[in-house]
Parts: sequence; structure tokens; C-alpha cells
Amino acid sequence: MSPAGDDFRRRIRVFPALVNCTTIDWFLEWPKKALVTVATQLLQKADVKPKVRRKLKDICQKTHKIVKELSDFYLLEQRRHNYITPTSYLTLLK
Repeated sequence: MSPAGDDFRRRIRVFPALVNCTTIDWFLEWPKKALVTVATQLLQKADVKPKVRRKLKDICQKTHKIVKELSDFYLLEQRRHNYITPTSYLTLLK
């Protein structure tokens, strides 16, 4: 669940056990090597030439990094969060 927005607040009010009986796992930002490794594994299934696959994994890693940097800038400028998570990266790879 994303902590952003009214839906999360509403769920917390309706289901207080989400707070009282839940453990939160905080995930740190993935390093470049991890992003490339995950992309390599998931793109092995893609029906593309090996040269294209190598470039795709680099593009995916760079795209994720740029979106994270822009999200940080957005927070500074607009004071609003745009959450970039490992799940966001996996969605990009799909």
C-alpha cells in the first residue's frame, strides 16, 4: 500500500490493526548493480537480440535513477511526494 493519499488514511481508520499489528519493512534505494542484475534476470525472457537486451537493461536502470532524481526535485519544489520503489522498477521491467 502506498502511504500517499486519502485511501491509506481511510483504510487506517477502518482497519486500525493495519497500524497496531503490522511490521513495516523499510527498503533503501537499490544500488546500480542491483538494478542491472534484476533487469538482466527479467529481460532474459524477452524475445529480443542479445545486443538489444544489454542496452535495455542499461536504459531501465538509468530511467529508474532519473525518475528518482526528478522525484527528489519535485519534493523540493512542490513539497509533494512521488514514491519510487523497487516495485516501481519491477513494473517498468514488465
